[in-house]
Amino acid sequence: MKILICQFGNETNSFSLGKTTWETLVSHGWIEKETVLNLFEGTASYVGGAIRAMREEGVEPLPIDLATKGGNFGAGPTMSMECARYAMDHITEQVKEHLSEIDGVFFAVHGAGRTETEEDLESYCFRRMRSVIGDLPMMSSLDAHANLSHDMVALSDGLFGIKTVPHVDCEEAGYRAASVLIQTIRGELKPQMALCRLPLLIPATTGFTLSGVGKEILEHNRLYREEHGLLDVTFFFGFSATDAHCSSCSVLVVADGYDPIAEAEELAEFVWERKSGFEGESLSCAEALSRAEAQIKEGYAVVNEASDNPGGGAPGDATHLLREMLRRNQKGYVMGPLYDPEAAGYIHENCRVGDRISIAVGGKTDPRGGEPIELEDALVVNLSDGKLISAAPINRGVAMDYGKSVRLRQGNVELILVSDRFQTYDDRPFLMTGCDLSQARVLGLKSMNHFKGYFQHTADAIVTADPPGVCPIDLKQYDYQNLCRPILPLDDEAEIPSFKNWGKKEGK
Repeated sequence: MKILICQFGNETNSFSLGKTTWETLVSHGWIEKETVLNLFEGTASYVGGAIRAMREEGVEPLPIDLATKGGNFGAGPTMSMECARYAMDHITEQVKEHLSEIDGVFFAVHGAGRTETEEDLESYCFRRMRSVIGDLPMMSSLDAHANLSHDMVALSDGLFGIKTVPHVDCEEAGYRAASVLIQTIRGELKPQMALCRLPLLIPATTGFTLSGVGKEILEHNRLYREEHGLLDVTFFFGFSATDAHCSSCSVLVVADGYDPIAEAEELAEFVWERKSGFEGESLSCAEALSRAEAQIKEGYAVVNEASDNPGGGAPGDATHLLREMLRRNQKGYVMGPLYDPEAAGYIHENCRVGDRISIAVGGKTDPRGGEPIELEDALVVNLSDGKLISAAPINRGVAMDYGKSVRLRQGNVELILVSDRFQTYDDRPFLMTGCDLSQARVLGLKSMNHFKGYFQHTADAIVTADPPGVCPIDLKQYDYQNLCRPILPLDDEAEIPSFKNWGKKEGK
């Protein structure tokens, strides 16, 4: 048996400025098929999990060129249709070359993509794939922030989402999808799916599974799946920054040999009864820093600037938190990584370690992120090529590249500048410039939840700042045009005559 492996997708923030092009989606281009097994086998990634399942079952993995950013998926503004067509043209041409020798397809997708003309990027990708493979079995892993549509379910033989936020089970989702795919090809399983969408949007900052209602739902679903003998149960938080008809949270159940709609509706009702648990608190940068400082014991506290999370489609160059840290000018303040390829590139070309420089940093992409900050006589502490191996649970062992990177010191505050956008997952973006976090008191970074998978074990406290930005906690700041309405928290009341029918487009 041979199973083809491919990956393509994007988490789309409809309210982020600009367009996602092929060049901004994957700045280093395709991961060539000849290198995939060497790069991803044994890593905590979707593809790593799929390869593990295939090895265990004696199945030959057949990777084609992958579109992936650090082993996972990038996030950004609405994707250009040119980018989507180019990627799927390239993928389907390779599939055609191997069609006669493969028994199935593992297709890692995100689930919250859209283009200028396609509200549902994943359904577009699945249709393109089906035009080549026909009825050949195809199953996918998905992100927990996927906005599931009924079209996606109809076009797939099996969808398997990660369950955790921070995402510490990407490998498990890839493994589960590939395992069920193999058993289906052998005739051992006949998976069927049931989707229930809920009229509820969850701010990405408040949707997590480390504690609270998210943890309660995660544990309930795990026990429910075991007790009912289901192949899979996933609560998808959805991605609330994607302005599309299919945007909402949802429950997907996969059963063997029957339609599990009754189970899906029961699980959706469990979530609906706990919807108030996803409401969040909005703190300014000053409030967040003061709260963090008060909770420091012997180590450091983390303040995450969630509204400028590159993993949510934000630019990663907002200056609100950095400006407040510079104003306070306390010893042990560290901020980064701040996306500014212009400044980082200039310093690499014109400065050496130990030089002093005056330069504007940040604030060059979106006015919501604040104005650039003029650093005066800042010390160039270190330079880096930006290459590292991730230590975070979400993508442990995966090679990442932040591009030309710089560590600067202005007064008592240290700042990391980078040339490629990633949200912060672990301490590696700081270590790559020689920054010793054991000397830090307050660490400022740009992420919503994924950094917690690493820093929850090392930081004395974690406090979220919600200054103006592309990813606000208050979803009423977004000007939605395409959602299925009414929906909470935008509308006062959302009637649900039937979970299994809510969110279906007419005629579907």
